[in-house]
Amino acid sequence: MSGADTGHDAHAASSHDDVTHAGGAQGHHDDAHGDDHGHGGEALGPIDWRAWGAMVLGLALGVVVVGVLMVSINQA
Repeated sequence: MSGADTGHDAHAASSHDDVTHAGGAQGHHDDAHGDDHGHGGEALGPIDWRAWGAMVLGLALGVVVVGVLMVSINQA
């Protein structure tokens, strides 16, 4: 390849230190220290009954629409 370095070889030749890079990835996936993703012991908020009701109503209306389409297709 001529010109600028591209592809996988360019990444390998970059300033990333493999030992540092591997150590950072290893430390991130180490479960020995518990959950370190900042999710503390937060309580869940209240249930949004209006949103759940809207979802149930939307699903019911979707089933009605599918039923009407099935009836109209079978009559044709």
